[in-house]
Amino acid sequence: MINTFINLISIVFPIFIIILIGFIWNKFNNNLNEEEIIKLITWIGAPCLIFDTLININISYSLLKDIVSIAIILTFLMLIFSMVIIKIFKEPVRALINPMTFQNSGNLGLTICLFSFGQVGLELAVIYFMVTSVLHFTLGLSIWSGNLSLKHLLKAPVVYAVLLGLLINYNDLKLPIAISNTTTVLAGITIPLLLLTMGTSIAKINFKIETKIVFLTLTRTLLALILAYLLTIFFKIDGVAQKIILMQGVLPAPIFTYMFASQYKVSPEKVANYLMTSTLISIITITVFLTILI
Repeated sequence: MINTFINLISIVFPIFIIILIGFIWNKFNNNLNEEEIIKLITWIGAPCLIFDTLININISYSLLKDIVSIAIILTFLMLIFSMVIIKIFKEPVRALINPMTFQNSGNLGLTICLFSFGQVGLELAVIYFMVTSVLHFTLGLSIWSGNLSLKHLLKAPVVYAVLLGLLINYNDLKLPIAISNTTTVLAGITIPLLLLTMGTSIAKINFKIETKIVFLTLTRTLLALILAYLLTIFFKIDGVAQKIILMQGVLPAPIFTYMFASQYKVSPEKVANYLMTSTLISIITITVFLTILI
């Protein structure tokens, strides 16, 4: 029991310390420009992290294909079920469909998987993050903007990082060390920036606890876990890969949802309430989940 607690602290403590640093930084009137940081992550950090992982990844293409398939299927299943659940709870669909469909596979997911399962865990989590990032910045943005357009796909840097990374890996090409070292260093800025930005963003969000939002969050978590588990059984995935996929079910809504809701003026207060509620609840769900795993 003591060993489990120590292992859990070693995983969770660094994450919340970095988030806390971002939170405190904002409270001392150090106005960090989240929009610029997100641009840095979107255009440089995340694409480099995905590209660097893909060119160095050492897993079977069968497992890679299965994780990508599960990520796509689970996202669309959550989109459909979330729409039904939101309507049952009589909440605004356009405001909450993205926060309920997507999870924080970047800020929290990558870090937790790295600290819990090491480099292998990070590589598998990056694959999942890769898929959800492409979907979030295409399908998700189309929902936020109210305009279904392929231009979101063409403007998403992660798409080109995925295609180029897979091309290099599949053909077993060797990049010059100077280039690979550059992408590795740039990839390293992603996780710290994601966590710091999460802290500064939370510091700026005003929210109130709503009973319906709490039940929405709990329903979403339970449903995502069940669907994720059934998909891993169907695809016959076990071990660390299964744990990485199940982890997606207990993660909260991504910070990006609040920023996009504010940008497109889609009930940002409602999105903030869901985001903060899901984040607070995830502290419990992630802790329980990791306790069971380790």
